[in-house]
Amino acid sequence: MSLTDYTTLCIDAHGVLIDRDSAILEGLAPLLSQLPEPPTPDRIMADYVQALHALVDEETGTVSAHCLVYREMAETWGLEPDWQAGIEFASTLGVGSLYEDAPGAIHYLRKFYQLRIVTSLDEREFAPFDQKIGLTPSERLTTGSFVAARTTLKQIAADASTLLLTAGPPPPTCRAGHYRITRATSQGSGDNPQSFITLSAFIGAHQLALRNEFL
Repeated sequence: MSLTDYTTLCIDAHGVLIDRDSAILEGLAPLLSQLPEPPTPDRIMADYVQALHALVDEETGTVSAHCLVYREMAETWGLEPDWQAGIEFASTLGVGSLYEDAPGAIHYLRKFYQLRIVTSLDEREFAPFDQKIGLTPSERLTTGSFVAARTTLKQIAADASTLLLTAGPPPPTCRAGHYRITRATSQGSGDNPQSFITLSAFIGAHQLALRNEFL
């Protein structure tokens, strides 16, 4: 399907609209310094996502989740998990920062799609971002936990008329169209037409699809 064929656009806010990866990599630096050969940033983030996906309790809040993820990643790398270090890691992460192209992208995409923005943040945590991008209540899905956000994305991705934008792979049994926003030149888009480094690049592809539709 063309980008112009979908009626709904669902965006996983983390990694697409909100940059938390930079803070995660910085927060893990003390742990990584214990390794003789630390993994690459791409490998670190892949291990982080895998550890997040191992969480199953929807009641686990952001700070508790990051404590558990820290311990899981330490064990994955063959290190002794330190609970206090995990608490310090989780408490210093914050909620991330908005990517510069996010407000303009939302303004543009709203003209063509019914937006559904899914975030693991709760209403209070997401409020500073919402002041800049101005989502309506129907567009904003603040779930308050990583597990609930993952469940919501999986439910929305079951609809084939939906286009899904995430920083990572699509949910299992995804029927929606799927595009990745990698936000990392090391991953790049390569020859994959369904992968873009930025939201701006994705919008460029959408504008090209519009032009082709009118020709």
